[in-house]
Amino acid sequence: MDTVLRKALNRASGKTGLPVKPDRAFYNKVGINQKRFGQLLRGEKPIYGFEAVNLSEFFGVPLEELCKNESPAAAGNSAGQSVNV
Repeated sequence: MDTVLRKALNRASGKTGLPVKPDRAFYNKVGINQKRFGQLLRGEKPIYGFEAVNLSEFFGVPLEELCKNESPAAAGNSAGQSVNV
């Protein structure tokens, strides 16, 4: 399931034609460590405001797009259905 952040990452890869491979400089610039970035990318944790702002600026996507409340569990279900985990 694609998260909003993964879609932004894929879009950034498409613009340059090169895969985005985060390195230490990337993590320092956006202020997120590698573990946290992975959790955000997989939709395991909600994104904080400062993270959304920094990632929005880095990837050149609208802030509103990164702030969509779209979790992998919720995205696959239609309205009215509950998820039992």
